[in-house]
Amino acid sequence: MVKELPQRFNPDLLARDGTQFDLVLPQSRLTRLSGILAEDRHEVRITARFSRRKDHIVISGQLTTVYALQCQRCLDPMQLNVDENFELVFVEDDQTALELPKELDPVVLDDYGQIHVVDLFEDELMLHVPDIPKHSDASECQVGPTEYGELPSDVEEGKPNPFNALKDFQLH
Repeated sequence: MVKELPQRFNPDLLARDGTQFDLVLPQSRLTRLSGILAEDRHEVRITARFSRRKDHIVISGQLTTVYALQCQRCLDPMQLNVDENFELVFVEDDQTALELPKELDPVVLDDYGQIHVVDLFEDELMLHVPDIPKHSDASECQVGPTEYGELPSDVEEGKPNPFNALKDFQLH
């Protein structure tokens, strides 16, 4: 089992050997993902295996991490545990990706038949960031009573309502 992948790698070579790896990446190294998170202090654990299936090179495995997000209900920090399986198929170009069956997730390699390790896993991790992060249980949100305050002193009592003329208007 390989403990670390090079920055760029050729999946074809790794699939020939059936390479397996266990990789730990700091979230801070994933710039697009860390821009979405409230904090990027956690690590991403990736376990995966390269293989061949018919005419395709496949990587399958598991991603595990914790996202530090801001709850959109109460605006307090929250954590979301991510533990997802993935299976990706490497292809040479966009046309080949379009020809794959719908159940296969393609990853397009660069012109040299390689891919950057961070790009590969960052895309997959971003798919698991919720559109609207919020605590799974509303009782976890510490939303206090809303305070509206006092009316400003310049509001006139008895000022005519501009919509009073509409109350006599009848719709048929």
